[in-house]
Amino acid sequence: MTHGSRLAGLCAGAVGLVLACVQAGASPVPYQDPPILSGVQTTRDLLAETRLYCLALAVYFEGGSTAETEEGQRHIASVVAERARANRRKWGGGDICDVVFYRRAGVCQFSFACLPVARRTPKNGPAWRFSLAIARDELERRSTVQERLIRYYMNPALTPDRNACRFRKEFVPVLDAGRHQFFREPTAAELAALKQEEPLECKRYREALELKKRLALEAKKRAEAKKRAEAKKRLALKANKRLAQKGKKLFARVLSKAKHASVKIKNKGKKAKYARR
Repeated sequence: MTHGSRLAGLCAGAVGLVLACVQAGASPVPYQDPPILSGVQTTRDLLAETRLYCLALAVYFEGGSTAETEEGQRHIASVVAERARANRRKWGGGDICDVVFYRRAGVCQFSFACLPVARRTPKNGPAWRFSLAIARDELERRSTVQERLIRYYMNPALTPDRNACRFRKEFVPVLDAGRHQFFREPTAAELAALKQEEPLECKRYREALELKKRLALEAKKRAEAKKRAEAKKRLALKANKRLAQKGKKLFARVLSKAKHASVKIKNKGKKAKYARR
């Protein structure tokens, strides 16, 4: 049987079935929209999803993508969320996304936010899904973090001594979680005490500055000595050139006098010769 004959047979069978239903008095069933289940949300909260995504980005790039511990990532999420809840202009205001991507004078509050878009786009995988879960727990107040006053953190292994010194002199350390150290803002008395301390990072930074100044001074002295030597060399070359020019002039005068004397001697000889004749 060919394909055309099989299709014709199917169509004939379908027509026969419809006719049989009509003869039997069957009525067609009208189309109805599917029922809406009560209690099921049919719209998406795009604002909540955006905030979740922004906070998850911060958790992922500040800790999750570098294999930070769960405790460390949860405290990072807490810092970002608490800055938004504090609603301070210096941190970007009261919106999570504004805080995450806040930039002032060309410097991003969170360094990953200044990266090109391709480099701050998360890779879908276990680490990203875990960062999303941590961000969701923080936004829905299910986080296990108890210290709600922490507003700052740093990774001592990656933080330059200059920045680490500023942290030690301006903020009160609260705890270590994973590879990060977390800080809170000090009271006036605590800040005065911090200013009197001399952390190791500040000492190293000061020594590095002194070494840099010393090396710059030595380089300046070498440059000046080289400049003086070059100037002395130029003066010597000029002096030698003047001496050479004087020598040439003197030699020319001596040569001229010698030629003149030679001519005189020759002339005297000729005169004497003619006189003997």
